[in-house]
Amino acid sequence: MTAVASKAPRDRLLQAAETRFRRFGYKRTTIDDIAAEAGTGKGSVYLHFESKQAIYMAVVEQSLDRFIDKAEGVLALPGTAPDRLRALVELTAEHYGQDELLHSSLFGETDLVEGEVARTAADHQRRRIRDLLEEALTTGQSEGTVRANLDPQPVATVLFEIGWAIVRAGLENADTTQLASSLEILNDIVGLGIIPRP
Repeated sequence: MTAVASKAPRDRLLQAAETRFRRFGYKRTTIDDIAAEAGTGKGSVYLHFESKQAIYMAVVEQSLDRFIDKAEGVLALPGTAPDRLRALVELTAEHYGQDELLHSSLFGETDLVEGEVARTAADHQRRRIRDLLEEALTTGQSEGTVRANLDPQPVATVLFEIGWAIVRAGLENADTTQLASSLEILNDIVGLGIIPRP
């Protein structure tokens, strides 16, 4: 029995769907394609997922979970909160540069994924990453490396938007030197803004 065949039916469907979505994109993948890839019938897909969009979101969530696991590891490293936040931005640039599924969902690349589906997936990713940033800021406050008078929630939102704009520009231009320089500047600015003042 192969590893795929020994998986639970839902996991097998998710693996098959991820394979199809990565190879052909959301638009060109059908429920029949996913069922065939999983070696099962179309009815089995609908037992676990109500639509192609639902299975796509589950695949995005699974891929995002892998990124969040890495991000949590980076945020658990020793150092100041600004150091950890910089490492998170660098990890984000690296991960999204390699993970075409998350990249296309967040950027809404229309040849791979439909607009509404991309928006839903992008909103979900933004929420998860902002939550991660908020947690990092709160931890920094408890450690004394982030100003106590900052409200972590809006600061996390601002940091996400600024950081993501830099990452996106770097990914679109494919200029790693420019991205590294921009990240250095961001780290300096963020570090000066969030560290406790004497």
